[in-house]
Amino acid sequence: MVAAGFRHKQAGRRRGGVVSGDRVLHVYLGPSGRALVEARAPRMVTRVVEAVEAAGWEIRLMPDEAREGIAGREGHHLVINQEVPGPRCVTLRKTYLDPFWRLEVTNDRWDWEIAGQAFDPAAVGQKPAQQFQNYWRKRLFEGQRIGSGGGIFVPLQGKLLQRRHFQAASPVEMLAEIRAHWPDRPILATLHPGESYSEEERAAVQKLVGISDRPSMELLAGCDLVVTENSGVAVKGFFADKPALLFGRIDFHHIAASVPRDGLARALAEAGRPQDFAAYLHWFLKENALLFWAENLRERIQARLRALGWPI
Repeated sequence: MVAAGFRHKQAGRRRGGVVSGDRVLHVYLGPSGRALVEARAPRMVTRVVEAVEAAGWEIRLMPDEAREGIAGREGHHLVINQEVPGPRCVTLRKTYLDPFWRLEVTNDRWDWEIAGQAFDPAAVGQKPAQQFQNYWRKRLFEGQRIGSGGGIFVPLQGKLLQRRHFQAASPVEMLAEIRAHWPDRPILATLHPGESYSEEERAAVQKLVGISDRPSMELLAGCDLVVTENSGVAVKGFFADKPALLFGRIDFHHIAASVPRDGLARALAEAGRPQDFAAYLHWFLKENALLFWAENLRERIQARLRALGWPI
């Protein structure tokens, strides 16, 4: 079933008085999401709709289940944090912090455009970078004392016994590697609140490291190193100058020690080295993501879509 839900036509390139097919945007949302866009609620998807609409495109709000027909449907398509099922389609996904978003042709973060770009700290202004880091550090770690001596923090994700295609090792294998490399260092892991774990998974973790129920931000504030497959907790750690060791592919690998990128021996040797965290965060988020409250957000959305080949 396909529902128009919301259509808006403005002057643009037309054929016989109708907006041409390549200038139609289908946006796939659930009922509440469609209602919020129709009400022009202040959400990033609304801002994308407004930016495309301002360029003379027609907007069609579609049921989320209609994504299955994207490949055979005219025009262009927007999904929200979903796999991209066909051509002329992009996904809108949050970038670890709520006001920062990306428009990408894949929902796999490790294949996002920025993952293949080179980071040059010398090209980033140090003063604005430090101001940016300080601002978000205060927001993220409000009430927390940032220090060291807390050992290694491992925010676990899901499927602990399974090695997935973007991982260099399964999460339990990752724990075994770091326990063998750092036999005397305290290592604390947390379980993801959105995941369900089997008794087998829990037992496998507990044989290697301790499982903590303390808040992640508290552990992050006091640790010396974050080890993870590709959890976004590592990005939050960058705001507190916490280095990261990654066992999975991801878009924020540039200043982290990375097993998929460099191999296990090199990654372990480089883990914990100081980095220019402030410059990286400014480049990764402020310069290369869409900031919800930016004054030039509409122009940046349109520029991003043009860069992806859309006629906007």
